Amino acid sequence: MQGIFRWFCHMSSVLVCGVFATVANADTKNAIPVKVGAYEYGVVYFFENDKPSGFTPELIADLNAIQSKYFFELVETSSRRRYNDLAMGGFDLILMESPDWDWRDQDVLFSDPIVVEYDLFIARKEDVPGPGWFDDITRHELLCVLGFHYKFASFNANPEYLQDHFGVLFHYDEQQLFDHLLDGEGDVGIVSAGFLARAYAKNPELSQRVFIGPSPDFSYELVAVLSKQSAISLAEFNDLIRIVKREGNIAQEWRDMHGNLPTG
Repeated sequence: MQGIFRWFCHMSSVLVCGVFATVANADTKNAIPVKVGAYEYGVVYFFENDKPSGFTPELIADLNAIQSKYFFELVETSSRRRYNDLAMGGFDLILMESPDWDWRDQDVLFSDPIVVEYDLFIARKEDVPGPGWFDDITRHELLCVLGFHYKFASFNANPEYLQDHFGVLFHYDEQQLFDHLLDGEGDVGIVSAGFLARAYAKNPELSQRVFIGPSPDFSYELVAVLSKQSAISLAEFNDLIRIVKREGNIAQEWRDMHGNLPTG
């Protein structure tokens, strides 16, 4: 009798799950799709064990969980291609951008601030006699990410400008930059605090090899950049962000991704 009862409970749970799955699929089909651009940057978007991960996928999941009118879905782009992709309708919005990153000349809309990030100057600890070594950053050979924007260069991301004026050495992403710096290339690299926190989380011993400059290159608010043809209006998007913030998800997720970042 108990076996029959357990079988009945199991079948009931299967049926209930099936009903919920059907409802969820129906909601997804009826929802308005909103395509969200993302490229590899810090803890915003990265791959862990060959799977997409980071703050953007988590925020997309949060936005889908609190409502059913829209269905947010991630679309990959690159740091250099993102402007054209947004302008050509490849996606409706891109998360976690600073308006200073060549967006102010574009015909776009900016959301309310979502989180704050900062970019750090880093060097091999063995090369740095003290914090004053970072006083004039432009006298050092700099490692930067192609397509990224830096305050020391007035946010001009043009590779030729950066090479002609600062002799910058370029890399595809922050991980490649970090690896080459540790291998002896250049003097100073610039990475986001989120990236460095993730690197230390995977290998705490790195803190013994890296010196962090006393002042960041830039501290900035990250927003969403929306196309004026976006499937979701700016007002509605801001309302959804406020809801997620009120529930505490955004602040906690961002803190977790920056936890235990050492200084100096």
